[in-house]
Amino acid sequence: MKIAVCVHLYHTDMWDEIENYLNNLDLPYKLYVNLPYETDGNNFLDFQWETYVNYYQDLKNAGKNNNEKAYKHFIKHGLNEGRFYRKDHLDVYEKIIKFKNETKVFLSPNRGVDIGGFLYTYKKIDNDTDLILKIHTKKGLGSEKVPSLDLMRRGGGFAISHGRNWFHGLMGGVLSNSVQVNNIINNFTQDNTTGMVGFRKYKNFTVNYDETLKILSKLNVKKIPENSDFIGGTIFWVRNEILKKYLSNNIINEIIELMPYGYVREPSINHAMERVFGILVYFENKNIKIIK
Repeated sequence: MKIAVCVHLYHTDMWDEIENYLNNLDLPYKLYVNLPYETDGNNFLDFQWETYVNYYQDLKNAGKNNNEKAYKHFIKHGLNEGRFYRKDHLDVYEKIIKFKNETKVFLSPNRGVDIGGFLYTYKKIDNDTDLILKIHTKKGLGSEKVPSLDLMRRGGGFAISHGRNWFHGLMGGVLSNSVQVNNIINNFTQDNTTGMVGFRKYKNFTVNYDETLKILSKLNVKKIPENSDFIGGTIFWVRNEILKKYLSNNIINEIIELMPYGYVREPSINHAMERVFGILVYFENKNIKIIK
């Protein structure tokens, strides 16, 4: 059973919590971590040239001592070479590699939030992967430009508390302890009808219905199965044979092109794709399960 763990690490200060949960996974696995950067599609909005230059001796020696030179170097070379330009990314990269040395850590644009981050990551995992664990950070605050509904309606204290409870609830559905994790893996191994496992199932398709159909049309799925559920919050285990039947690199690129940059409230393509993952499970005549 080949396992890939895909982590979308928007809030880098939450890595320690994710690491603690990952300690409950005793079986061998490959770890993929994407670190999102802020962009408007044309420019990096958060480029920290001094951090970028000072971290790499060859750049110091080359005298790339201003924003323009450093930025051009990053666009031409650094992005493909896997260089980081933000201090929080550099700091968390060292933590990740210390935790699991062979981890693949890479940058991706902050497009489609955790869903887009996962799709970028999915293109990098081994084709013969059997199971995927999708994880992402969550604080429940939205963004500076687009605050979450919790923050707008009930204030920062409630939003932070609710966000933390929601995150730990979601993680408890996939990595609560080693006994639960082994039960999940055994269920996938012994029951071929198990397609996805997570914290809680939902059926609210209405608000994002049109966006969901837009994605399904690209996947040649003509309707939503009547018994469909999805894992709200998109932290889940999923059988890779389901995803790779539909998510070719070309299809992924088409879906990402529909996704907005940064955080958005629903209805959105991001929220629709959250539902599509569950729909594909049922379309393949498999089930979503909750395993304690």
